[in-house]
This record gives sequence, C-alpha cells and structure tokens, in this order.
Amino acid sequence: MNRYSFPVPAHSYPVLNEQMFVSSPTPNFNFRYQARKAQRDSDDSEEEADEDEDEDDIEALLDAEEEEEEEMEEEEEESEEDAIERLKTEIGDRYDEETGRVATVQETLEEISIPRVEINGGRKPRIVEYCIKKVLKPVVDFRESLFDRCFAIDGYLANRMLIMGFKFPSRFGRWCPVKLLEGEVLPPQHGAGVYTFPVVYRQHVYFCSGRDERETFMQCPSRFLKQPSPKPVVPIKMAIIGPPKSGKTGLANRFVAEYGVVRLSIGEAIRKVLNFQPYTELSRQINLHLKAGNPVPDELAVQALEVALLDMQCQTRGFILDGYPVTKKQVELMTERKIIPVRVLELQVEDDEVLRRGTADRHAPTRVLPLHDSQQILGIRLNAWQREITDVRDWYKKEHRNWLPVDGQRSKWWIWSEALDEARKSVRQIQTYLQRLSEGKAASVADMCITPSECLLRLGDYGQYCPVSLADRGELVDCSVNSSLEFAAEFRGRYYKMGSRVELELFLADPARYVPPLAPRKLPDPELLPKRRSAADVKTLFPKQIELKGYCPVTYLDGKLRYENIIPGETDLVVEYREKLFCFESEDKLQKFMRLPEKYYGLTLPHKLPPRKEPLLVSGLPMLGYMEQSVATALTKALTAVGCFKPKYPFVDAKKSALLYIAYHLKAYNPKSSDYVRKKYKQKLMRFEEECELIGYLGKEMTNRYREPEELPIDFDHKLSVFLALKETEPTTTWCA
Repeated sequence: MNRYSFPVPAHSYPVLNEQMFVSSPTPNFNFRYQARKAQRDSDDSEEEADEDEDEDDIEALLDAEEEEEEEMEEEEEESEEDAIERLKTEIGDRYDEETGRVATVQETLEEISIPRVEINGGRKPRIVEYCIKKVLKPVVDFRESLFDRCFAIDGYLANRMLIMGFKFPSRFGRWCPVKLLEGEVLPPQHGAGVYTFPVVYRQHVYFCSGRDERETFMQCPSRFLKQPSPKPVVPIKMAIIGPPKSGKTGLANRFVAEYGVVRLSIGEAIRKVLNFQPYTELSRQINLHLKAGNPVPDELAVQALEVALLDMQCQTRGFILDGYPVTKKQVELMTERKIIPVRVLELQVEDDEVLRRGTADRHAPTRVLPLHDSQQILGIRLNAWQREITDVRDWYKKEHRNWLPVDGQRSKWWIWSEALDEARKSVRQIQTYLQRLSEGKAASVADMCITPSECLLRLGDYGQYCPVSLADRGELVDCSVNSSLEFAAEFRGRYYKMGSRVELELFLADPARYVPPLAPRKLPDPELLPKRRSAADVKTLFPKQIELKGYCPVTYLDGKLRYENIIPGETDLVVEYREKLFCFESEDKLQKFMRLPEKYYGLTLPHKLPPRKEPLLVSGLPMLGYMEQSVATALTKALTAVGCFKPKYPFVDAKKSALLYIAYHLKAYNPKSSDYVRKKYKQKLMRFEEECELIGYLGKEMTNRYREPEELPIDFDHKLSVFLALKETEPTTTWCA
C-alpha cells in the first residue's frame, strides 16, 4: 500500500467541536499541522522496522551458508564404501519408483485397450532407435487408418455374406486392390479350386490375391481405396511359335497355371470340335479326312480354331496359341477370320540346341512309350520350320507389326519374365486405348495390330502430315517415310500421324486443338504440297528444267543471300513444288524445304554466279595427276613391299631387280585383273623372291675353307645349279607379260 494513503489511527486526531471552527481559526491550523507530523513519525518508524527485518534475513542466509559448508566438509570425509552403498540405495529406490510408475501406466493402457510394445533398451542406442522406428512405422505411415478395422474371412463366408446381402461387393470386384495399385493389369483367377483371401472393410468385401497382400491391405485400407476403379478387362491374345523343342508348350502351360488362360494348339482345337460338336458339318468334314488317313486341310483347321475360340473362358481370360501358325497360308486364313494375336512370340533356338534337347527327351526317365521324335524326324521338322517361318515372320512384321523375337536358349525364368512383360504391356495398352476412347479423348494406336491398308483408309484430314507441327510451327512434316504407327493416334474415328514423341504427347493432351474446326491451319491442296522426285522421275518430266539453275535454294537463303552460299545441288536430291523442280545440296536441306516450301520458293539469283565445277577426264590429266588418280595406291603398296624385301636378282643390278619386283607386284595385286591372272603373277612373284634369296643362301653356305660334300646341305647342289643357270638368262620385257 502506498505510504501516502496509509490509514492513520483514530486516537491521533484531536477532538473537534463547532466552537473551534467558528470563533478560533488559529487552533484549526495547529490541528492540521499536528496530524501531518504524527503521520510522518509513523512512516519513519515503519521504515526502521523494515530495515531491521532485512538485516535479520541477511544474517540468517549467512548462517545457512556456513552450515552447508560445514555439511559439505563433513560429506567429503565420507568413505568410498559408504558412497557406493548410498548410491546403490538411491538408484534402487529410483528404479523401484520408476517401475511402479510404468506398471501403473501399463495397467491404465490395458484398461483403455491401447497396445504396448516392449523394446530391450540394453542394446546399442542405434539398434534401440531402429527398433523404435520400426515399431512406430505403421503408426506414422498409416496414420489415416489408425481407427479403421478390417476383418479377414474365408472365401465361403465372403460368398455367403454377398449372397445374403449382409455385405456388398466393392467397386474393385474380384480385382486385388493391392495389385492394382502396383500396376497389375491381368485379372486374378477366381472360382472353384482357387483359394482367395477376402477382407471385410465397413460394408464391402475386398478380395486380395495373397496372404501378404491381405496383410498390406489391412494395415491401411484407405490408401488402396483412393485409387481409381479398375479398367475394362482385356483378355490375353498371344501366339507362341518356334522350332521343335524350343519350349513353346511349357511357356503356354505357365500362362494357364498363373492366369487361367486357355492353351490352344491346332490339334486341341480340332479335338474340341469333334468332342463337343460331333454332329456339325465341320466335324463331319474333318472326320472324312481323318478316316481317309489324310491331314486336316488348313481351311478346316482354322474354322475349328475359330469355333474353339468362342469358348467363354477364351473370351474373358484369353488364349495362347501353341505352335500356330507356321505357314503363310495359315496366317492369311486366320486374318480372313479376324483371328489376330496381339503378340506373336518367336522362341529362337539354334539347331544344335534343338537336337540336344530332342536327345535328352528321348532318354528321359519319365518316358514310358516311344514317340515319333527320333533325330531324323526332328531334323525333318526343323527343316520344314526353317523353310516356312521366313514368310510368317515377314507377314507379321509388315502387316500387324506384332512380331517379337525371344532368346529361347536362356533360362526358363528369364523367358517367362519377358513373355509376361509383353502380355502385360499389350493388355495395358489396350485398356488405356479403350478407356481414353470411351472418355472422348485421343488414344495411341501403336502396337494395336493395325495394317497399313486400314491405316490409309482411316487417315484424318491431314493425311500423312503431322497436324501438331503444322498448327504450332506451320511446318509440313511428312510422316509417310516412317511406316510404323509408333507416333500415331486415333481421335473421333480417324488416325493422325505425328513426327515424334513430343508431338504425340501434345496431340494426346489436347487433340481438338489440332483438328478441324479448331485447327489454326489447314493442309494445303495436294497440288501445293512438295513431292520428292527420283532421278528417273526427273527424266520423265523432261523438258522441265530445274529452277535456280540447279543451285540449292535452302543454302542460298539460310546463308543470307550471299555470293559464297550459291552452291549447286545434287541431281538425286530433287523436289517438285508448284510444278517446278528444285535440287538441294544435302538431305538435311531437302527436308528443310519439304517442311517450309513457301519460305524458300520464289528466290532469284544474282547476275554474277560462281563458275561451274565441270568434271575432268582422268585421261586428260598430266602424267603425275593421272598416276595420282589411278595407280597411286597400288604403287604405294608396291614401293613399300620393295623397301621391305630389298630384292637383288642374280647377275642383275639392284635397280633392275627393284623394277622387276614392282612389275610383278602390280600384276599380282591388280584389282581389275581376273582371279586367274592375279594367281599366276603371285606365283611368279614368289619364284622371283626365291631366286633373289639364292645370293644370301649361297653366300652363307660357301666358305673359304673347303667343305666335304656330306657337310653341305642337301639342296646346296640344286640351288647352286639354279644360280649358275641364271647367268645365261637376261631380263627382257616379256618377263612381266
């Protein structure tokens, strides 16, 4: 409380009466003075009391510090054993206290159903930290599903719950949501004999493809429910062909076991028709050929294959053609009946490996009965395969572009991985194609088995030209040079070809922008489009002359119309534009003109032109120039050989010897001579070299000291006689004739 407002005691004020206020003013003043003095005395006494209290507090603090110092001195005098015992006691008490608290917390957590995890804290800190993070990872990563509950049930209970209406099927149907999020496009198997892993989440039943997938789904179901619904189911349509013993049937059976597709060889298809449709006309005709001992014609076999493919499992799950087709006629018959595999896998195996596998199969311990697979029969089948497969391969490569070679000599696991990847890729591509078309968007048609004739019939307003390049840059990019449909797309029932992947992505993102009526530019009329002409076409167009006197317009304009950029074009690089011919310096310059013909059209040359480079005849050159253009390489090789060998013919000087050697060398290695002539002069050159080596041989064997005949080499006398006989011969011009 403020000292100036401190209340004054009642007895310190004098007694006042009315007579004092009225008749005596001086006593009133004395009263006020005495009151103020009394108040000041009271305040001073209080301050003195406060100061006394502060002094007492300071003395008490000093005394306490002295006592603590004395206690510390006493503690320092504690022995080591006493300190150990005291610390053990304190640590034990603290441990018991903390253990009691932890037990209390555990009981509380158990009462409210909160799980607890025990971790050994006696290990290394980094290990303890790793264990803690591992335990808390589901809580942190799947935080959004902390309060979700999933219940694993068996397949029978799941079906009963769905039939009774107690639970409802999910929007994924029988698809596994975990596999869908991982990018799986092939539907899982379901039905009798297939064990499923259903999960109940809220009011729906979800089917997982495995135990691990079910555990993953139950950890965080909301993560998998955020993905879009599965795309339309697309069956697998694949043909596996290859030489005998290449592993076709084993690969097809793997698809059957994993995805429930139907394996169909041509024999299986015929047997299905005979067993399940015995009273049809097709069965009757097939039986006529079989009972007569004749093979079934390809026409009837393809009809049987078409009937077998009408099976519901083939339409929903897909089919694998095992070893069919193997001839071009079979391919044509299948194409007529619209039986087109999306992928044709050829298992490529060497002939030696085929024979080795055949031998191993014949001696396999599982072989019970002998089969018609001897080495001779296997060789006949292999020759028939090699004779027919070239036409089949060329057909699928050119028409449907669905041919895929696979190295059949690698491991079965690698082959299965490659085949499965191709199957998934084809199914994913068709799913994307169908989904985008159903949404009114453009879709890529690459690897969709579209034939070139069908593509030409359904081309859009831009034909073979890229609509994106024309709309964005005004360039006429002719895509007809690329026969593939890698960069083609379908929009509103029409096909459009693009120049590269970048243009394709732009078209798929906004196709309406590049096609009429929103396209900014239209394709010029056919007569205003540039056309490339060959040398034969230019001759047929005579007397039409090449514009700009044969100079390249692209080089001239890109060089800013300078004199040094007036360069003549090549006669085989000619383009016709607006009924005029232009030739170009290089292929790049020709492509520039094809893209922007209007930019380079209408140029005029200056009056002064560079001189023409006329070709000179080799026969008209001086001797040095003639030799440089004709025999320089041959002479260089001959002179190099002379320098290395250094010939010296007996009884002939070194100059003549070198000239003879050069003459023989030129004759022996003349590329314009026939094989017979070159062979003859190579023999003469070898004999000339042997005769030149006689000098060195005789000089080495003939010494100053006489040697007995038995000490001389066996051929010494013969070589000496040859050497002496050469003395009578004189080199003439006919030696090299």
